[in-house]
Amino acid sequence: MKRNTLRIALLVGALLLFYVAGIFVRQQYGIKILVNNQSGEVLRHVILKEETHGPQHDLGDLGIGIRRHIFVQPRTESHINLEFLDSGGISHTELVVGYVESGYCGRATAIVQPGGKVNVKENIDVVFCKGSWLDFVR
Repeated sequence: MKRNTLRIALLVGALLLFYVAGIFVRQQYGIKILVNNQSGEVLRHVILKEETHGPQHDLGDLGIGIRRHIFVQPRTESHINLEFLDSGGISHTELVVGYVESGYCGRATAIVQPGGKVNVKENIDVVFCKGSWLDFVR
């Protein structure tokens, strides 16, 4: 009986240590942004752009049903926009993350719908990346 309790305690301790290590690793990557093209058309020149002194991240063209993600490390107080051209050449700019600072992490998903409408869901962690290792696979 004692032996099983010890094994369970060691297993729980190892899992907790693994999770905590994942928090520290994940923190280094910033905000994971997933762009999902459900518009029914090819999106051209898809860019994620940190608006204040930040770089822009070129995702290229996104075919129908294609999903791409990228990790963005904010450098200063800012927000992140998604920019793209639809099949008619019309430019779209949509807010993906409303407020970010250096050290923030978390996730945001932008689903591009027909007509260029974008549904956004964000979950930004300002203290630590509680998603740990799972943020790399989801």
